[in-house]
Amino acid sequence: MSELVVCGLNYHDIPVAIRERFTIPESCLKHALEGLKNFPHVKEAVLLSTCNRTEVYAVVSNVAAGWREIDAFFDSVQTIAHHGALKPNFRLLREDVALHLFRVASGLDSMVLGEGQIMSQVKTAHQEALQAGTAGAVMDSLFKFALTCGKRVRTETSMARKAVSISSAAVELGKSLLGSYNRQTVLVLGAGKMGQICLKLLLSDGKARVIAANRTKERLESFKQNKIRNIEKLEILEDFDMRHKAAAEADLVIVASAAPQYLLRADLLQEARANQKVLNVIDISVPRNADPAIAELLDAHYFDSDHIGNIVKENRAERQSLVAEAESIVFEVLKEFQEWQRTLFLVPTIAELREKIESIRIEHINRVCNARSVAEGEEAQNELEEISRAIVNQILHHPTTQLKATNDYEILRQQAEALRTLFNLGPRKSSLVKQ
Repeated sequence: MSELVVCGLNYHDIPVAIRERFTIPESCLKHALEGLKNFPHVKEAVLLSTCNRTEVYAVVSNVAAGWREIDAFFDSVQTIAHHGALKPNFRLLREDVALHLFRVASGLDSMVLGEGQIMSQVKTAHQEALQAGTAGAVMDSLFKFALTCGKRVRTETSMARKAVSISSAAVELGKSLLGSYNRQTVLVLGAGKMGQICLKLLLSDGKARVIAANRTKERLESFKQNKIRNIEKLEILEDFDMRHKAAAEADLVIVASAAPQYLLRADLLQEARANQKVLNVIDISVPRNADPAIAELLDAHYFDSDHIGNIVKENRAERQSLVAEAESIVFEVLKEFQEWQRTLFLVPTIAELREKIESIRIEHINRVCNARSVAEGEEAQNELEEISRAIVNQILHHPTTQLKATNDYEILRQQAEALRTLFNLGPRKSSLVKQ
């Protein structure tokens, strides 16, 4: 019997120093999904790996065996992205899996309440699994419902208007460190999604000197073609190897890149300091791309994504009023998903039960009709046909009504399986086949 499960780790209980060891780069997702697909009890799988979480959503043929195999997958993450072997910190079953994912997609489980980037990350996880052939009927529907839920929360509530991202929180933290951005120099390392958000916010303020550095200048040149307020003021660091010198001279450095190693090293940064100017470094990358040892340098202030999360929590109360409104949508979509799940048991079970009894009816009708003489006529046969159909419908009415009236998913499944056993229908024909 297939079961829906999720297990993994996230920012709630696991610090960034450990989370970063589990982060699977997008370029490695296909390889990771192929590894999951090779486990015998994992029938479907989707892998969601972001700055704040690495979670495996799966359909397994046996819960205990499936969890052991997913644990083994996390052990093997070290071979995928050169990480140490660690264990997931949470596990959920059945409806709790859907509820968790719907809250994740809606931004309700984010470090920054309502942040929008998670929607694109959930969509990417879904698409990668479809392309890898690990998302079957259940995972495909689960993630489609999740994306619908996230979209509804953002369009039907005030969550999107009130939400902030990790990037915007970093820019706000930088402003509080400097007092203001008036004529201050800010260096942004990285030109991915988070880095570009930081650049847009800094440029919109219009008062800071903003310098961008990226391993490939082409991405920054492309970014400069966008119609963004004050984009003409953006400076590009021509030589990426000069980033430590540029960082030492800046008033604030925001690191938002996706390198597999530190782009900002404490020793090289110290060497580049011509004086003991105060260092302010905010690293929102996961894995971290700024050496945490920077915090140990004289007159240095170092912050990573967990520090930002703590700061955001202090301002979370003003957005809590939005949660109830969003949660009501989450539970509406959860009910719709549960109804879809019910059809997985109802439709084939009822159809096969009716087919089985109908075959018995036809067999006996034919036997009786063959025994009778043709002289008895077609009218008598039609009457017999009508009576037998009425008996079949009467027999099937109660179990069919009972199944349709059952709201508890687990009870429904037990009832459906009991019917299959009692009427010898055989194993349920499922779309949850391993691909």
